[in-house]
Amino acid sequence: MALDGTFKEKSVPHPSSGLEHIVSGPDGALWFTEEDGNRIGRITTRGVITEFTVPTRSSRPDVMTVGPDGAMWFAENRGNKIGRITTSGKFTEYPVPTPSSDPAGITTGPDGALWFTEFMANKIGRITISDGQIAEWLVPTVRSMPANIITGADGALWFSERLANKIGRFQP
Repeated sequence: MALDGTFKEKSVPHPSSGLEHIVSGPDGALWFTEEDGNRIGRITTRGVITEFTVPTRSSRPDVMTVGPDGAMWFAENRGNKIGRITTSGKFTEYPVPTPSSDPAGITTGPDGALWFTEFMANKIGRITISDGQIAEWLVPTVRSMPANIITGADGALWFSERLANKIGRFQP
């Protein structure tokens, strides 16, 4: 069964930006990561695009989420940081303690903190919004490469383990 619909597309200013993730922001715009372009983009529902360059060069911003503080939080794969950008474009970056951990997925947890995966370090991390403190937990399956993470209806954190072909559940 075919359904009718209309597509509209809007090109970003930099054609090789490597668009990665898009979320609805608290300001009514859509926010997206430009992994290869090292930028965070914002597009209004009328199609007006604004781009913000991530302070850390070649950080490769990946998954993004809206935090409880109303800012956009994102994983910086190659920058080994968790980034935060306000709707006005102000950045704050928080280094992940484990070197070369390759942060990937990020979500707001049931405790109001941000939880993220550390793809290469095989860890789940937690960053507090109030002071940027980071704690880490090792995933039991060796080299499972946790990628995406969400908070489930049961209040637990659920994540994909790419190389282990498993779905993990962590109860904080």
